[in-house]
Amino acid sequence: MMQKLSRFSELVFSDKRALAFLVFANVLGFFVGLWFYWPQLMNSNPSLWIIIIDSPLSVLMIAIVCALFYFRRKAPESLKCLAGAYLIEYGLWTVAAIALYWKSYVTSPDPLDPFIGVINVFLHLGMVVEGVTLIPQMRPKIKHALIVMAILLVNNFFDYFLGTLTRVPDTYKNILAVESFTVTLALAAVIFILTRGRNRKP
Repeated sequence: MMQKLSRFSELVFSDKRALAFLVFANVLGFFVGLWFYWPQLMNSNPSLWIIIIDSPLSVLMIAIVCALFYFRRKAPESLKCLAGAYLIEYGLWTVAAIALYWKSYVTSPDPLDPFIGVINVFLHLGMVVEGVTLIPQMRPKIKHALIVMAILLVNNFFDYFLGTLTRVPDTYKNILAVESFTVTLALAAVIFILTRGRNRKP
């Protein structure tokens, strides 16, 4: 399985056409995400925006990583690890949130809401796929696992204790909090395992 993932990852990150498409798609996704978050951003302290725009920030980071690969530049290890972790963390979070609140989509007076919900599921599953595909390109050190864990834990703390979470009803926030902290720790563990079980390339 890992060999197939590694081959697929090498194929994607060595193909300029694939990289150009990913840069375009993710930059577009960044601006669409900003549009979605705009009402919340306008009602929040600008110093918190970097915490609030978790999904848009995810796709912006992978766009930068792909652009660096496109121009045959070395992507910083911390950026690759953060991009992969953010994509997986917030891709899974959004899919879980849509599943938990699906009733509000199908009972919405706007007939487009269920369609938007389905589209969002596929787009955020795409984020997870991007994050997983990036894993074979990582050559992390222990400090990168600690950086990822610290940043995501701080983000989770702000979301669930200081009110920067995407605007959702309170009904399932506890479930989403457990999901967020669990995935954060699991991702930090995966990056830590990569530091022990893989020879680092220069």
